[in-house]
This record gives sequence, structure tokens and C-alpha cells, in this order.
Amino acid sequence: MAATATLTLFAVLTAAVSAQVDPFDSPHASDRLLICNRSEHTVSIIAVARRAEIAVVKTGVGPRAIAVSPNGRTAVTTNYGDDHPGHTLTVIDVVSAKLRGTVSLHRTSDPITSDSKKHARPHGVQFVSDHQVIVTSEASRSLLLVNLQSGIIERAWRTPQTTMRVVSVTKDGKYAATSSIADGTLAFFDLANINSPAPSIIKIGKGSEGLAIHPATGNAWVANRSNNTISVVSRTTGKIETTLDTGSVPFRIAFTANHKWALVTCTESGELMIFDVATRKLLREGSIHGDRSEQSSLPLGVVSGPDSRLAYVTCARGEFIAIVDLQTGQLIDRIDARKSPNGIAYARPR
Repeated sequence: MAATATLTLFAVLTAAVSAQVDPFDSPHASDRLLICNRSEHTVSIIAVARRAEIAVVKTGVGPRAIAVSPNGRTAVTTNYGDDHPGHTLTVIDVVSAKLRGTVSLHRTSDPITSDSKKHARPHGVQFVSDHQVIVTSEASRSLLLVNLQSGIIERAWRTPQTTMRVVSVTKDGKYAATSSIADGTLAFFDLANINSPAPSIIKIGKGSEGLAIHPATGNAWVANRSNNTISVVSRTTGKIETTLDTGSVPFRIAFTANHKWALVTCTESGELMIFDVATRKLLREGSIHGDRSEQSSLPLGVVSGPDSRLAYVTCARGEFIAIVDLQTGQLIDRIDARKSPNGIAYARPR
């Protein structure tokens, strides 16, 4: 079963990459933003062209992160929990804007992890095929390959990282990277090797959390919340190639669909910073105020549209989605959000 799962994992080589589109493309009528409302335990579905909420889907407690399948038709949230640890995923049909089902993180087909222990505190999630996701579990210190059709954990990789949170997968699906905020580390996992050794652990910086692997270079960009820096780490050598200064408390990183820019939300300083990937230089930074005062908006999640012209940022102070023009760094519009907006994803169903 593990060998079959590995072959399936390799079948989709573009899992973490948005489809290439005309750079002057405008939002399609079917384009959707999906927002995790952590305090309401829901996901808002927003029609991008109309900039309006069209549906609300109930999730498990405390949804943190959300990912969309390569075909744009399925979304998955990680239900982290509150005082009581969560251990489920919520599966959403993007097209019908309805709940498809819930996956409990305890069923497994991997003989290495044949116990029925629940993998609690799921946090990071990323698709590797239209029906498989990679998920981090803080409580069990495990990286999980979950089949959404069967609801079964097909593989599990252990890590010594204390609080493994965010995950990102290489374009070819062979490797994953995870960050640990408590340890200040990055781990690279060999997803291709069934009998792979323990992941290689790399010391990065204090409060390492936000993470994205660049689709073309395979380098991992890691946000160090306590150091106010970004570390660019080579997957092949495991070395930090560059350290970039940021605003206060860099939180999440996302690459634009054309792979040219890295977008970094800085929570305390209320900024969206835009870095040129090729030169690793800061291009521009946009200030986002939460209540139309000088206070930070507490920007958290960020995603760009398929045309790489606009970024959409979840903001906890003022509870809104900021729409930022990436050419100018200017805030051009807002979409009202629900309580505690956090994870965000963009879907263009095919």
C-alpha cells in the first residue's frame, strides 16, 4: 500500500504550482477566495470578481490553514482545535460551495504507523494530487500523507521538531519542508523513499514559521518571527544562502503565480513586503492599517491571484481581506471578513 501511495504521489508534478495564465487575465466568474474564520469555526467562500461572500461552510474547531487542489475543485482545512486539540480535516467542494466531508486523522494503512493514535493539532496542509494532502501534526510530531477519498493516512514521517507547523512541497512532489516555531528549525523530508531516514534538520532563526518552497528553484523561504528576517535555504545543500531583513514579525510567505515575487506579511508592522525572487531584493512594501488608523491590521495569510497582479491578505484587526496592487504596493480595496480570518487560498476550478 505504501509503494502505491508513493507512486500516486509522483503522478502529479505540479501539485503546489498554480497554472500559468495570461498575465493580463482578469478574475473568472468561477474564481473563489476561501478564508478560514478561526473563531467562528467556518470557511467563507468569496466570489473574486464580485468581491463578495457567497457561502459559509462549517468546519471543525479552530481552522488554521487551507489549501486548494490542483484542479481547483476541492479545498481542505486543518482543524487545530482550541483548549482541546483538534484532529480532523474539513473537505469542501469549491464549485458547489458545500461541505463534502470530514477526515479524522487516526485511520492509517501504513504498517509503520498502524496504531490508532490520533494525530492531533493539524496545522499546515498542501495538496500533492487532486485527492491527497500532506498535513503537519504538532502533537504527534508527524508529517502525514492523507487520502481524502478513503479518509486514510497512507504514510507518516516522524520529526524531532517540537512544533512542526507549516509545510511546503517541491514542484516534483519528491520533497517537503516543514518549519518549527519553537525550535527555530527547518526540516526537509524525502517523500520518495519509503524507507527514508529521519529528516535533515537545519537551524534557521528564532520563531521560524512562515514557509514556502519556490516552484522553480526548490529553495525554501522561511520567515523568522522573532528575528524579523527571511532565510533562503537551498534544498540541495541544506545551507542558508541569503538572509533578508523584514518588518516586525514576518508571518506568512507566498509566491506569485508567475514565480517572480515573494510576498511576506509582517504582522506587527502591518506590512505586505514584496521581494524580487531573482535578485532577492525588496521591491516595495505596502502599509495596511486595520481600523483606518495608524494601528497595524495584523496581516496574516496571503495569496496572489493567477495573474500575479493582486494579493489578498487576511487581516485580524478590523477583520477584512486587504486587496493589494502588487505593481504599486497600494491597498486598493477591502472585503469584509468574519471573526479571526486566518488561512487563505485562491481557487480557479477546472
